[in-house]
Amino acid sequence: MLKNKPILRIVVWLAAIVYFVTRYGIPWYQGHKATEEVSGMYQELANDNLGWDVVEYSTQGHPIYQLVLGDSGVTTLLFGGFHGDEPGGVDLVIRLARYLSAHPGTLTQRVVIVPVLNPDALLAGTRVNANKVDINRNFPTKDWSPAYTKERYFPGPEPASEKETAIAMQLIDRWKPERIISIHSDLHVINYNGPSRELALRMARYNHYPIDDDIGYPTPGSFGTYAGEEMGIPTITLELPPYNPEEAWKNNRDALIAAINMP
Repeated sequence: MLKNKPILRIVVWLAAIVYFVTRYGIPWYQGHKATEEVSGMYQELANDNLGWDVVEYSTQGHPIYQLVLGDSGVTTLLFGGFHGDEPGGVDLVIRLARYLSAHPGTLTQRVVIVPVLNPDALLAGTRVNANKVDINRNFPTKDWSPAYTKERYFPGPEPASEKETAIAMQLIDRWKPERIISIHSDLHVINYNGPSRELALRMARYNHYPIDDDIGYPTPGSFGTYAGEEMGIPTITLELPPYNPEEAWKNNRDALIAAINMP
């Protein structure tokens, strides 16, 4: 019997654990696997023939790409990868770039796609950048504060201290977008800042996410406050549910295209 064979019992238990983890997943395993998969997608951008431009380099020297689709019209600036431990947004943005490139007649307006703003964090699987700063708390807003409750929310030594923060600001200055969408996870909500309620409602008609102008906790120095509230640019933070790339694509492809094409 197994009770008399401790080594065999251990082998059986380990096999059972591996089976259930690989078949059904656990949060840590799924998160690690997702980060590896999406990091691979990022590393393939240089060779995928979509015409990505390198606009700058991260703190550790990794390329930050952009893809411009549409020659004219209202400009949407679309970001993924503010936080490296939220790979679902990167996956969704890259899928959209591939789809729009393959279906150019889909667009009636212009979109500037930045799939990974913080590649150092994505490659490390962390929220924070290489300097351990949460760049979504590092923007030079009126409510920026050096105080923070957890290491993962460290706002940096001063506002706009981080290269990735500065790059986001430079992209706004360069493209002067009429709207901005930044994709995060896992709160499953369309969070809107500035004059963007109509844009949020338009997206919600397609993905059926709830909309809210309050994420539910303080976010001093956030990008939404910087671009939406203080610059007056309609800004959406699209918070996906927990990582499920196929479901996210199914629910959000048409929502994002509708947002980009909004007059």
